[in-house]
Amino acid sequence: MKMSLVVRTTTKLMSPFLVAYAAYLMIYGQMSPGGGFQAGVILAVSVILLVVSHGYRSVKKRFRLKEVGAIEGISALGLVLIGITGIIFGGFFYNFLRGYWSGGTIPLFNIGVGLKVGAAFVMVFYIMLRWVESD
Repeated sequence: MKMSLVVRTTTKLMSPFLVAYAAYLMIYGQMSPGGGFQAGVILAVSVILLVVSHGYRSVKKRFRLKEVGAIEGISALGLVLIGITGIIFGGFFYNFLRGYWSGGTIPLFNIGVGLKVGAAFVMVFYIMLRWVESD
């Protein structure tokens, strides 16, 4: 079921701003309240708003479940690599970039967590919608 024209237009206009705010929280989350988890939830909400307003089938064409799963897997691999690289430099998730970049490895970790959480929420929502469609 599609929503009214006003709702669809508003969600199309708001989704890019939500994605931009999520990216801001991922990158600068260590300097203010926020970070990877909050950014991931906002990222997922931008996709979920499109699903609710435009319908599952039309959004599923753009954001396929396999692609969302690939993003989740790659971000998990990135988090593991950050942890292992920290072990090589002296401790688990050791902040080995702290002298070279503002925040060190924390922005990289926030980006990984944000992508992982966002993709996981979208996957759960897709799976729930698929289950509802089968009834």
